[in-house]
Amino acid sequence: MVFCGRPSKACRRCRDRKLRCDLRSGSCRQCVRARVACTGYRDTQQLRIRDESQAVRRKVLSRNASTVDPHSLTVSLELQARDIFFANYVTGTSKSWDFLKPFSNPTLSPEHLTLSIDAVSLAYLSHQVYSDTALATAKERYVSALRMMNKALRSPEVAITDATLLASLLLDLFEKITNREPRNIESWTAHVNGALALVRLRGLEQFQDHSALRIMARLSTNVIISCVASDTRVPHELIALRTHTEKFLDVGDPKWRLSDLMVHYTNLRSDIRRGHLCIEECINISLELDGKLQALTRDMPRSWRYKTTIVDRESDMIYNHHFDSYPDRYVTQTWNVLRLVRVLLNESVLDYCLPTSGGLTAGASSLLVRMAYENIKTLACEICASVPQYVGCRGAARGWLLTPEESTLPQVLDSARDGGKHLQSPSQIFDCYTLIFPLYVAGRSSSSPNSLKLWVIKQLYYISIHFDIRNAELVGRILEEGTHVNIWTLYAILGSYAFVA
Repeated sequence: MVFCGRPSKACRRCRDRKLRCDLRSGSCRQCVRARVACTGYRDTQQLRIRDESQAVRRKVLSRNASTVDPHSLTVSLELQARDIFFANYVTGTSKSWDFLKPFSNPTLSPEHLTLSIDAVSLAYLSHQVYSDTALATAKERYVSALRMMNKALRSPEVAITDATLLASLLLDLFEKITNREPRNIESWTAHVNGALALVRLRGLEQFQDHSALRIMARLSTNVIISCVASDTRVPHELIALRTHTEKFLDVGDPKWRLSDLMVHYTNLRSDIRRGHLCIEECINISLELDGKLQALTRDMPRSWRYKTTIVDRESDMIYNHHFDSYPDRYVTQTWNVLRLVRVLLNESVLDYCLPTSGGLTAGASSLLVRMAYENIKTLACEICASVPQYVGCRGAARGWLLTPEESTLPQVLDSARDGGKHLQSPSQIFDCYTLIFPLYVAGRSSSSPNSLKLWVIKQLYYISIHFDIRNAELVGRILEEGTHVNIWTLYAILGSYAFVA
């Protein structure tokens, strides 16, 4: 039983989204703005204590109908959360943590790893179905995992095992899912630095098989993103790790090449923040890095290319009469990361070219401004073109993959918009979640057309309503109200690399 406190009179939508309801007669302004029917206001004489168990279970089942057996509702919340986490990240849609597969049975794993998996799984479940119960339990497991982790590290034999390294990565993932901002450098990077220390203790030569290399690639991604979000340089240990890993991986893989450029971008941000570079150096390094990212787009293998479809009718869900279809979410996400980093680099160039910055002639500054401005507009439009393939219901898990001759997408999308929220698969929800941050970067730029910004806000509200993703509405409100939010703080609010393929 849960004590609900003083009941709110707010309508159901405002209560569900924790919005301020103005209780206006007929319909509240929040519902009017979202273009949905207001359910009316609640009778506050209802009971203040209710049983939430079945509600949480129904949410779990509805969100994961394709992966959760109804019979699992008879087992603990921890096991349900573990099943859902594994179905999405280990064996199912993402597989970005597939190296955890040998540890799927909690009874066969060391306790510090089992507790770490439980903490992350419950945190992920809480993020997906907005369960306070799951989050509270996740935090309890996290504290227990830290205690057992400290015990494991006191044993030289246990400290160098895969289980201990994975537990460190999982504890870092928990922090990224549950914490709302990169609070300070130490806390934001503590677990990934701990994982690097464990790799150093064990020796890089011990990491050569497929599973070990997958762990190294995951650690590399996590360290880079942790550093870029906290404005710190990439540690030398990571450079050594990447040099070792490149002996066994395909270094021509677009995502690996992008991560190399992200190392340079991370170090550039750190150097700028610490005042280590003059204006000319900032501009030159930014332009050089942008050029390398642009070259990567030209060198993409055929299997990573997208197809553009032109449509001849208006649709609220297609910007500028065209959309792009990608082979899968992994490819889409990589392209959009490349684009959003280029947007940020070009925005920096614009800032450096302001008359107050000094250091450039008027002619050179004017040329760079025009170039950066056009780059941002093009990149923002490309991000928007990646959205329609996932916001509809038909085929969202694989992308639309339509040929240019097909022209039914606008009708399908308009029908989806009219249909309101209904059951979506975890893969469809994941597809749309990965669009939120690129859409924010595209919509927030002062160089983006106002029509694009308004379109982005509409898509975010639609994703929130249709796919029941609250953070999409949060980001839409931030853009609509013009609230200043540090871009990497927002990235942390969205769960950071918990949702990177």
